[in-house]
Amino acid sequence: MYQNVFFLLLLSIVIGLCLHVFSSRRRHGKGIYKMAILLLNGSLFVVTGLFFLTGIDLTIEQLVIAVVFIESFVAVYCLILIGVVHDSPTLAIVKALMAAGPKGLSDQELDSFIKAHPFVGARLEALQTTGDVVVREGVISLTTRSQWIVRILSVYTRLLRIDRERG
Repeated sequence: MYQNVFFLLLLSIVIGLCLHVFSSRRRHGKGIYKMAILLLNGSLFVVTGLFFLTGIDLTIEQLVIAVVFIESFVAVYCLILIGVVHDSPTLAIVKALMAAGPKGLSDQELDSFIKAHPFVGARLEALQTTGDVVVREGVISLTTRSQWIVRILSVYTRLLRIDRERG
């Protein structure tokens, strides 16, 4: 029953995200949030039109579901994009630990890092609680899971070709 709306959303999101990456690269990150909203909604509109042109039936209920879902996706995507683009305090911590490698950051290195990044101290305890960083023998380092997350975010940032502000 909802197979058509699933494929509509899948195609719309994939096309919209690909267009967003392409447009961000071309525009060097200018208008990145507006383009996300425009391109994801535009892709839903175009794919819906293609569905109707090819004779794929969509009910009003399915269209409402698609619109609500795409708007929810756009909101979450833009909120996540803010952290990626502006290098949130959490990402700043994780990137510093990633740069330190397996040896991690000593207490002295961590203190100087926190002084240079004023909002980092508040996030460090939360990262320990969630298990994203570990402290062993006075040295703080990333877990394997966190290293993979940073790698994925770094690839996406390079795809977007944006200049980032540091957290």
